[in-house]
Amino acid sequence: MLSFTTQPADCVPAGQRAEYRLACDPAQTADIRITDSQTDELLGTKRFVDVAEAVFDVAPVVRRHIAFAPESGTATGFIANTDRIRSVKVAAAPTDAPAQAVVSSASVYYAATEAAPIPSLLTAMPLQRLLAPGEQDEITLLKYGLLRMTVTAKGPAGERTQNYTSTSTPIHLFRLCADDFPDAEQLTLDFAGVGTVVYTTAPKPHDACRLAWRSRTGSLEHYTFPTEVCATVEASKTRICGPDGYSTTASTEKRRTRLRSAYETRAAAEALAEIVASPQVWRVAGGRYEPVDVVTDTAVLQRQGVLNMLEIEIRPCKTDRPWR
Repeated sequence: MLSFTTQPADCVPAGQRAEYRLACDPAQTADIRITDSQTDELLGTKRFVDVAEAVFDVAPVVRRHIAFAPESGTATGFIANTDRIRSVKVAAAPTDAPAQAVVSSASVYYAATEAAPIPSLLTAMPLQRLLAPGEQDEITLLKYGLLRMTVTAKGPAGERTQNYTSTSTPIHLFRLCADDFPDAEQLTLDFAGVGTVVYTTAPKPHDACRLAWRSRTGSLEHYTFPTEVCATVEASKTRICGPDGYSTTASTEKRRTRLRSAYETRAAAEALAEIVASPQVWRVAGGRYEPVDVVTDTAVLQRQGVLNMLEIEIRPCKTDRPWR
């Protein structure tokens, strides 16, 4: 007889251990199947041979199946969270009697490295932000049940409000598009019972570059680097020497761009430094998300006697790739 004596809570950060404990009486060989409880997709398997008890962590398996795919061109409002979470169940069965399987209850895993209180805003970025015309931002929230929120836009013509609701429990994703509020000078997002984010709208510098990245809190963060310090193009050529001299048979080109942030508080600089280690980073251009590789390996967060400013170097990626 098999039974689960320990399993994770209902809402689990995939960056932490998610331990299951299986009791086997008598000792026997058991097969473990980890599946998506909503689609029945098989995520992983494991076998324990002749054991009275088995302890295993499913978080590394689940992490491989969580990947962010930012949406472009969407209007202001709540968007689907299907790629950000996994509802997982675990089945255990004797190898010689698959029909005697026992199945755990479903647990929801979200892309974070640490557990957060419920409800809460999943972000490390400041709650006072800048947003330029044509830009978008995304807010991730952790809350069970219905979530109501209000956008208040203030501008020369006065004040207007717009209400939104979401039932995408427990992870809610809200997309804000500046162009949906063209005359606003300030946008206040009030998530009832969870928190408030305030945006000041201002034009961005001509050579600014907006990045988005997957953060340790399980959110998709955005930031506009106001300065593109330099762009470097590296060319690699294959040459042959023939009767008429040298000629190029093939060439490749690699472009690198160095970006410099504004002068920020220490807390904001710490949040921006996550870009260096993030498994997924995009350059946002023309409303499209283009995956980039962050070449910088070290982020200097504190310089003696000066304010905090971060410089990073990026290069294009041929294809997006999941975090492993």
